[in-house]
Amino acid sequence: MNPQKAILKRALGNITTPFNGKTRGEAVHPGVDVANVPGTPIPALADGTITSVGKTTNGFGNVVTLQDGTGGVHQYAHLMDATAKVGQKVRRGQQIARMGKTGNSYSPSGGDPTHVDIRIAKPNGTWADPTKLIN
Repeated sequence: MNPQKAILKRALGNITTPFNGKTRGEAVHPGVDVANVPGTPIPALADGTITSVGKTTNGFGNVVTLQDGTGGVHQYAHLMDATAKVGQKVRRGQQIARMGKTGNSYSPSGGDPTHVDIRIAKPNGTWADPTKLIN
C-alpha cells in the first residue's frame, strides 16, 4: 500500500457505510461514512482549493467543500468544525477539519454517531468512490 494512503486510512477510522451502500435516508449512498472519535483530524483526500466552509440546513451539519485539480468537488460533512478557510489551497493529507456529529448524524449500530460523510462529485455528474483515495 502507498504509505500516504496508509496514513490517510489510519487517520480517518472505520468505514461504517461503504460507497453505494444504503443509509437510513438513501437507497444508494454516493459517498462513504467513516467513524472515529470526536475531533479526529480530517485530511484532504486530494490537492485543491477550499470553496466553502460552514453549517448547512440540509442535514449535513458543518461542511467543508474542496475543488480538486480535475474539477471534482469533495464534500466532507457532519464535522465538529473546519480548520481550513475558504480560498485556501491545500495538499492531499493536510488537515482541513475535525470529525463531529452535526446535522442529521446517526450511527447504524445505534452507538456514537460521530463520523465524516465524504462525497466526491465528478465534473461529468457521477460520483467517485472516496475509498479509492484512502485505501
